[in-house]
Amino acid sequence: MCGITGIAGFEDPELLRRMTASLRHRGPDEEGFYETAKVSFGHRRLSIIDLEHGQQPMSSNDRKAWVCFNGQIYNHSELRKGLSDHYDFQTTCDTEILPALYQDQGIGMVTKLRGMFAFALWDESEETLYLVRDRIGIKPLYYAPLGNRLLFASEPKALLEHPEVSREIDPSALQTYLKLLYVPPPLSIFRGVRQLPPGHFLKWKDGELSVQRYWEVPTELAQARTEDEWAEEIEPVLRDAIRMRLMSDVPLGAFLSGGIDSSTIVSIMAEGASERVKTFCVGFGEEGKAYEERPIARRVSEYFNTDHHEIEIQLDVVQAMEGMVRGFDEPFGNPTAMLSSELSRFTRQHVTVALAGDGGDELFGGYPRYQGMILSEWIRKIPKPIRGMIAAFAGEKESSTARNYRRWLRQLLEGSDKEPAQRYSDWVGYRSDQEIASLLQPDWAHDVEMAGYSDPVADLFSKPSEASSLQRAIYADLRGFLPENVLRYTDRMSMAHSLEVRVPFTDHLLVEKMMAVPDSQKVTRMASKRLLRKIMKDRLPEEVVERKKLGFNPPMGIWLQSDRLGLIEEWLNPSLIESRGIFNAKEVERLVGEHRSKTRDWGLQIWSLIVFEQWMRSYLD
Repeated sequence: MCGITGIAGFEDPELLRRMTASLRHRGPDEEGFYETAKVSFGHRRLSIIDLEHGQQPMSSNDRKAWVCFNGQIYNHSELRKGLSDHYDFQTTCDTEILPALYQDQGIGMVTKLRGMFAFALWDESEETLYLVRDRIGIKPLYYAPLGNRLLFASEPKALLEHPEVSREIDPSALQTYLKLLYVPPPLSIFRGVRQLPPGHFLKWKDGELSVQRYWEVPTELAQARTEDEWAEEIEPVLRDAIRMRLMSDVPLGAFLSGGIDSSTIVSIMAEGASERVKTFCVGFGEEGKAYEERPIARRVSEYFNTDHHEIEIQLDVVQAMEGMVRGFDEPFGNPTAMLSSELSRFTRQHVTVALAGDGGDELFGGYPRYQGMILSEWIRKIPKPIRGMIAAFAGEKESSTARNYRRWLRQLLEGSDKEPAQRYSDWVGYRSDQEIASLLQPDWAHDVEMAGYSDPVADLFSKPSEASSLQRAIYADLRGFLPENVLRYTDRMSMAHSLEVRVPFTDHLLVEKMMAVPDSQKVTRMASKRLLRKIMKDRLPEEVVERKKLGFNPPMGIWLQSDRLGLIEEWLNPSLIESRGIFNAKEVERLVGEHRSKTRDWGLQIWSLIVFEQWMRSYLD
């Protein structure tokens, strides 16, 4: 796992070194450069495979193809066998497969890769640069066009080393942040920086660039099969996805929450293991007991006899928020990122690589909103006045607990009359377009309107137009919520502590298989993750298989109700908000008042504004 940087077009060599130095946390072990008059690469290495010979940037045998790589190619040994009769491999490192495979097949070789990756490849003969990002979006890649020049890097902070890269706020990015609590590609919060979307590659030649998709999430269902037949087909693919991610020349472990996703990973890791699997879990004190998962994680650890490690979160929230913002370089409103950072910091004291269950909910159907998509069709049959009365009752007192049933019920009822795309967008988002307009000052509301904002979740939901509502919801999450929320905080917060996290449920072959499974094998009105529970029924403790989803979240709503940390007074006081000229101070006061009185749970919405203020202090002031 590494950090990569580069410049296409002549620039000051010292700039490349500053860019690369800014990513030292992603690769503390080694630094390397490749520099020509046309293209220059910088690399920071976290050594995982072939510790002695995996230095980068790396070239082909004839030094005509150069690669700067971040990630892991899990099928590199298999690919190597097909090339070894006409290519002289110098290392056992997975990086070397990239220039070798490119020379054999051209850029189409990306479809052969199984893993997580973001890399730059320079074809010296064709004087062409390619930037490539993995199918699901596990590894990040940002770029900044500057006339006929191009800068790229694993994180925006490296691009901001160039004084010509604009730090102005992109209005469309602001709108999407307020709605989703993250900024999806191709946008970034900075007007001068763009993200390469997952499953795409960028081609740059003679100052001209183009972006092309090379993989799409499939949505076509397979022919009818029984539940047993589906379990028989999916299980070996799932097992293979986990086992191939165990390759490592350094210590390896797993995050363990006690949920079915992480427990599935640990169960397969434990099969035939020569040593006890190292597992890691976080917990909370009395204040966050509703979010506590340590007891069930201990049960799983005992069941598989793992070498289990726990940490109780005691956050200095202000310090953690500052570190989180610096880790993302952008405002990121999901406070789970702070937990991920603490878990990664703790885990890195014991291992260099950890497996995580990210993607299991999207793939197997674990989110309550998936059941909501099915239930909403039934709820529409209830007379509208009755639905309105129930929604009003549910919304009277919304707690900030881990499982907020009142809020779920209110959202379910309020969305039942809307078109499916808008309904799903509202469930994934945290503010409606009308609420955002009320929150913004008139000038910024005008700028957002002029930018031609388009709802990213509704757009994604609408793409597979012939699919079922559930299939479209999962598609939208695989293209949006998973890579840009869950995988983003996993990557940034783990790499901030030089920990590599691998996510087996994002294996593209497993994704393709699961997208062909019919809705009824994933989710019904009363059950979620049906197929995974079927597969793991005899392999996990019953209480784990039957356990309802809790989620990996801090008690942020509870913290903000008392504001014992002084976050609201310091970061959201009316005079400060007015001086910034972006948000409406009266609207912010209304949200805070309703949250403190426990009328509505606005915890995440308030937190996202606090984070945005911290981001402005760090990057704009």
